[in-house]
Amino acid sequence: MKGLLTLPALIYICLAAYGSFLIFQALRKLRIYKVADYLLVILLGLYTLITVIMIGLELSFWDFLPPGVRLELPRYGLLLYSGVIFALTCAVFRSENPGWWWLPLSLGIIGLAVLADIGVIFPGKLNSDGSLESSSYSMIATVVQALGWGFFITYASTEILKEYRQTERTVVKQRAIFWTSALVLYLGSSILFLLGNELLGICLLLLATITLNYLVLTYRLPDLKELGFRLAAHSLTGITITLVYALGFLLLERFFIDLPWYRPVYNGMFFAVIVLIFFKPVLQLVESILLGLVPSEKKRTLEIRSYSKKLSSILDIELLSKVTIEMICESLDVKQGALFLVDRLEPEKDPPSWYIRAVQGTTETLPDLEYLPAHNPITQVLANEKRPLTQSELEFIPRFQTIPENVLDWIRSLDVEALVPIHTDDEWIGLFALSQKSSGASFTDTELELLSAVADQTSVALQNARLVESLSKIDSQLRRAKASKDTALDKIERIRKSATDVISIKAHELRSPLTIVSGYTQLLANDPALMKDEYYSELIKGIVSGSERLQDIIENMIDTANIPPKNLNIDTTPISLYTLIDGVCQDLGGKVRARKITMSHDNLGEIPPVYGDSTALRKVFEILINYAMTHTPAGGKITITGRYIPPRSEVLKWEGAEVVVTDTGIGIDAGAQGRFFQERMNPLMVDFSVLDEIAAGEEKPGEELAIVRSIIEAHNGRIWVERLSKDTDHLPGSEFHVVLPLEQQTYPTQPD
Repeated sequence: MKGLLTLPALIYICLAAYGSFLIFQALRKLRIYKVADYLLVILLGLYTLITVIMIGLELSFWDFLPPGVRLELPRYGLLLYSGVIFALTCAVFRSENPGWWWLPLSLGIIGLAVLADIGVIFPGKLNSDGSLESSSYSMIATVVQALGWGFFITYASTEILKEYRQTERTVVKQRAIFWTSALVLYLGSSILFLLGNELLGICLLLLATITLNYLVLTYRLPDLKELGFRLAAHSLTGITITLVYALGFLLLERFFIDLPWYRPVYNGMFFAVIVLIFFKPVLQLVESILLGLVPSEKKRTLEIRSYSKKLSSILDIELLSKVTIEMICESLDVKQGALFLVDRLEPEKDPPSWYIRAVQGTTETLPDLEYLPAHNPITQVLANEKRPLTQSELEFIPRFQTIPENVLDWIRSLDVEALVPIHTDDEWIGLFALSQKSSGASFTDTELELLSAVADQTSVALQNARLVESLSKIDSQLRRAKASKDTALDKIERIRKSATDVISIKAHELRSPLTIVSGYTQLLANDPALMKDEYYSELIKGIVSGSERLQDIIENMIDTANIPPKNLNIDTTPISLYTLIDGVCQDLGGKVRARKITMSHDNLGEIPPVYGDSTALRKVFEILINYAMTHTPAGGKITITGRYIPPRSEVLKWEGAEVVVTDTGIGIDAGAQGRFFQERMNPLMVDFSVLDEIAAGEEKPGEELAIVRSIIEAHNGRIWVERLSKDTDHLPGSEFHVVLPLEQQTYPTQPD
């Protein structure tokens, strides 16, 4: 048979070619620092080598070897194959490097068997006639190989059983079940080789190799229920297609067999095309029928619909997390899960890094991930690709082998099987972290798509809940700020009241000694003898002037302390501005004439009565006219004019009255404008020195303007100064504008 290509040889060649293809695929999927991947390549290479040996035996390529060795070559390969299976089992289930001690041990056993087969040791032979040609082999060699083979297979089975009993992860248990099926296939293959049925044995060995290759390289194992469902769907589809094919073939055969051009091959080709076209639609139809018959699938659909209705009314994040996780766990048979909120770190950066915080209260306290870097494989999947990520992918796909240690520790602490991102249209806002299913199977593609749909439905509700949470925090902060403000205002008010009380008390205490000083000063001023002396006359006049100024200061201090703040209600009555201002002008007429100043008032009688405190407003105009008189040189003029202000004007929201006090004095420096119009003045904060500077050396103090502002603001009015220019030569003068509402308003009337 040497050089003659037989059917078994063709089968072995195809199997060897397929083994080479598996090696190529495994090399493409090699991961960093994964010993199991390299052992898998060795296993696939060893299977390919065994098929090549079988090709050589079939084509008599190994005739140059001793007969015992030549016939035992496949068994040598199976022995080495068992050693690789042992090492691969340890690498997969222990997740550690099993070392390479098994290799010299298996090679040593093979070498011992070879020496026995060629008669170097244990020369006793047992002759046996086989189906091929007469050959001899050493019984000792067979026993040695059997012991070595049994040692490795028993050791590997023990490791699988130990891991199955010790692990709590159902996914690992499921992988152990599939791995055991591969060992059973290998055991059957070895038995067939020993029985001399190499062709069937190599086919079983191929199935075992394919199973191991799938288990090592596949990160999501199929659910047994899902696998059964697919098998049932394909079986029913195959039966249906077969029946249609047979029935159609028979019908065409019956109607067209008498035609001269008819050939059965045409009939077969026609229905083969029909099968290719309709196989997938029929499969989908069968799957939909089976899904309708499965109660769990119906229940899952109803739960998803019910969940969608619940979302619209949930605005609390913890309640949303509870409802969502319970629905997912019940419908997908998941043990437990959690909802995480995702926030940007340094939002101005693109792409940003992320902060992942747990919604507490749904399960035990969960850790937060304080920093998930932007340039990271996990971020790429969850934030950019917007798809679920499974634990199996993290363990098996090469690009996830370089994730940061803090992220890896966080995922391990959660003990999750799937991470499902929650996205709005343009932002990643949340994350579902789900543990493994109770069955231990990985999430199927259909289930992951379902979870993505649930995440899409949750996104709007989660966004609304986060907005409500933010508003609640802002409201809480505003409440705390308001409480702090009220507390601070109470303290300020107590301090202000204490200060005004101190000023009022001290001012009243100063009145008594000042009255005595003023009395004695008047006695001195009334003494003709002293007043005739020029020297003593100047001294007495200075004392009198100083006493009067001190008296004015004390009165101003008392008035300032007693003026109510602008946010307090004051007693108001209808007041005629004409009568009030005319009375002030008459009282000050003597002083005005003494300074040779002309004073007049116009249009005041045309203004309707205003509501206000007559005493306080009289004080206002006394101070303003005194101020104008003090800063106007002899021969000047003071004019007081008034006008009615309609509602919603540029200076007042409601109807009111405006009084303008104009003088022809030295004016006011524009640089002092900001200090004139501070929002609130009190007796302890008035800048008397600045106001004295405005007086330009005159004796009248400027602190009285603080009293004017306080009174006007207490009436919800306005006061300002115009003609802000100071010139002692050209005398530009100044204008004080006072605006008062006709009726006392609850809210300030000053426009924005």
